[in-house]
Amino acid sequence: MVQEGRFRLQAENGRGLLFLLHHGAALEPQDLPALKHRRVRIRYEEGKDLIAGIARDVVLLEEPGRGA
Repeated sequence: MVQEGRFRLQAENGRGLLFLLHHGAALEPQDLPALKHRRVRIRYEEGKDLIAGIARDVVLLEEPGRGA
């Protein structure tokens, strides 16, 4: 799910995780929909008084069987 700078990911254990994209992140909110169904790594911090983590970095991971 992506809505403006908010997005939800599903962890490998099936748990849903909610994030807010940090204003200093390399990605822009409009870049998030392209990551749907892709494996990513998120560097984040816990949001004080928030139910979401603050995503400072989003990295696309290579898909299994694909690579250089």
